[in-house]
Amino acid sequence: MTMRAKIDVNIHDTHIGIWQDDAHDETFRSEVFGTLIRGMRGRGWHVHEDPEIRRRFHILNSSHRLAARGNMRASIEIAGRCIKVEFWAQTWPIDNRNGRRYDFRKLQRLDYLDRLRFCLEARRIVAWLETIAPVTVKQDTPNATAMERIEKRYAESWHRDKVLGRPTWSGDYNRQSQDGALLEHGQTVWFPDRKGRIVRGTAYYNINNMWWVVAGGELHNEGCHSLMTAPPADLRKKRNERGRRSKLERKLALAIERMDFQRAELIKNILFGGEPAFMIWARDHSAYYRSQYSGYTTDRIRAGKYTRAEAERECRRVPHELEMVCPDGTHVRFDKAAA
Repeated sequence: MTMRAKIDVNIHDTHIGIWQDDAHDETFRSEVFGTLIRGMRGRGWHVHEDPEIRRRFHILNSSHRLAARGNMRASIEIAGRCIKVEFWAQTWPIDNRNGRRYDFRKLQRLDYLDRLRFCLEARRIVAWLETIAPVTVKQDTPNATAMERIEKRYAESWHRDKVLGRPTWSGDYNRQSQDGALLEHGQTVWFPDRKGRIVRGTAYYNINNMWWVVAGGELHNEGCHSLMTAPPADLRKKRNERGRRSKLERKLALAIERMDFQRAELIKNILFGGEPAFMIWARDHSAYYRSQYSGYTTDRIRAGKYTRAEAERECRRVPHELEMVCPDGTHVRFDKAAA
């Protein structure tokens, strides 16, 4: 194998990104992607197809692989001249309903030995890449403070303003806060965390409409639309309406599945009061909307439930694709063809 063009390796949390400069090298898939997989198999990883990709996106099947070794799991994906390898473990409690693969801060969730196994695997991948090309490695420092991490990102950013030493916004739409004010670099802000609790922190511009926020020693990456320049009226109130509703809808589906109709009626009344519940049918997907307009399902029980006003508003937004499903099962269309 001849020496290849320079390769950049970015290691963040348990993500390893491999990027090759030479976009015209057609051997990247076979010599890098294929050899990476064979090397992992040689170290005891069981590498196989991603069944979800094979089922839903068959044309992408050859570009995606899943791997397993003990408690550890990994996804391997190639797109153009970029390879992404993401590691996680089957040991920590599931926070994301889609699975541990989609949790944040995976490195700190790993058990001590699994963390060492990830670090060893990352070193082995980098050491192998160094045998086939000049390699530049960029890696987050695990014990760095929030401000040190921000400064490191600024130093590496292609969008850095030479005078300011950091990126700057291209328009006020990139700093429009939730309460209508314009955000300033370094100002105090308030925002709901992932559990809906209001947190106070200091905002620093990142890129586009995203802002770094240092709060309680932790680093958050938030859109400007989620930040407030003044504290909300009731700081104790959790802003978790979407999460609360999704959780109640899951409990409603479970109660119906178990034929516990008394509990189902109780949960329905909590969600909608005395109003009937409607569903939304997407003709282009031949499936129902899930809860909170997020995702699709063919299961009526797990389909999202909406008030009439919510369902009608969404269907009128895309009338050529959506239909409102009434409690009796009839479908109502709002496009011209249905008139």
